[in-house]
Amino acid sequence: MLLTELEIPQVIEKAKAAFPNFSDWEYNNEVNGEYFGFSLWGQFVLYPEELMSQRFFITLDTYKQEWRGHLTIGQPSYLWSSADVGDAHLLGTDPRDSLEEAIAALKSEMVRLFQAFSVV
Repeated sequence: MLLTELEIPQVIEKAKAAFPNFSDWEYNNEVNGEYFGFSLWGQFVLYPEELMSQRFFITLDTYKQEWRGHLTIGQPSYLWSSADVGDAHLLGTDPRDSLEEAIAALKSEMVRLFQAFSVV
């Protein structure tokens, strides 16, 4: 699925509002060898003062008429993401009917993951 020029800023604003600690938002709005359609990603740098700090990415992308959300480390999610080239998928959602549902599902999965680490 591709978005119209009017839809893109709206989607970016929703993502920024949902993940306010992520920055440097970028997007792809074409079908090519790396994406099935629209894909938007932002990054969170764990220790910004360090040159080699881990970079975490939220990616929200489309496939046909559905949305998915991903949490990755190293680089944004795309068709050829691989731990062999410096990135890894940490979480991903099942396809959802809307951007809002994909965001909610990804946040829910992130809470579950981080709760598992924070149990004392």
